Amino acid sequence: MKVLHLSHIDLDGYGSQYVAKHFFNDIAFYNANYGKEIMVRLGEMFCALTKEKTLFLITDLNLTLQEANYVQERVCELKIEGYDIELKLLDHHISGAQSAEKFYWYFLDCTRSACKITFDTLIANYPLLDAQKEAWLRDFSTMVNSVDIWLSEGKYFEFGKVLMGAISGAKDPNRLMFEDKNREFKFELLERSKDFLYLPKGEVELDNALFLLKKEIFRGDPKKETMDNIFANYLVELLKEKKKECEITYKGKRGFLSYMLGCVSVVGNQFLCQNPEFDFFLDVNARGNISLRANGNCDVSEMAMQCFGGGGHKNASGGKIEGFKESFFYADIKQQIENILQEKE
Repeated sequence: MKVLHLSHIDLDGYGSQYVAKHFFNDIAFYNANYGKEIMVRLGEMFCALTKEKTLFLITDLNLTLQEANYVQERVCELKIEGYDIELKLLDHHISGAQSAEKFYWYFLDCTRSACKITFDTLIANYPLLDAQKEAWLRDFSTMVNSVDIWLSEGKYFEFGKVLMGAISGAKDPNRLMFEDKNREFKFELLERSKDFLYLPKGEVELDNALFLLKKEIFRGDPKKETMDNIFANYLVELLKEKKKECEITYKGKRGFLSYMLGCVSVVGNQFLCQNPEFDFFLDVNARGNISLRANGNCDVSEMAMQCFGGGGHKNASGGKIEGFKESFFYADIKQQIENILQEKE
């Protein structure tokens, strides 16, 4: 059986997916915040369906009546076409009460976190891939439950507070450009927390160790390298894997386009130094603000002025896209940038 699993982007949401991956070999993950992104990710999941038996799993996201109706109607259509789909939504947000009352597949329990509901549901219906992980996953879901619904006297509450902060405030790969790597980083943090949960004052031990753990997860040497350099090196390696996908051109110059990357002064310059076949580096954020970097091969101040109503220095400039349309898909952003560059050439 194949599993398609959509969840929220906090400790409870990623925790639900971390639990689920211990039950299924063939599982694909999707994540969404609230609002428009939910429908976008649902659309992705429906596109990924095959005639293979599939569990369509949603956790820690309360669907509006409109969203739930869409899912119900789409699944019914697909079943008529011969798709073998089991639909299951596990949530704890009271705002989903209307949808839960209407749809049999919408399970709502406001007394437990989504992670706890996910563990309790899966352990009752599916075998673990490794039965020896049951005690850890039970305690993990209890810990997430304590902090997510704020049981200050609950088991592992203080530990959960540390882990919640680690997930929500993590310096991690951009979710929109590196969705899988972003999730893998969070899963690795959750996995490594196992080494601390049962220690005396485990929350303090974890809190003290987090910085070193992150350095290790980003493939750095904690004793010899700063976090900034480790993270920059890690991002540059990820960017190298996307050279073909992210290449753009302007007046014969070759550029790399990133979306919501940030830290462009460090990462952009480092990428250009290590990849001299690229002449400029362009990053755009969710508001359409542009950051441009070069390494002496072209004048990005001219590009900023001509294309984005901005300016700056020859190797470092910025601007803004008027009428920029934010998107959850990199391809949409690239199309907007390419259209602008082609018009201005």
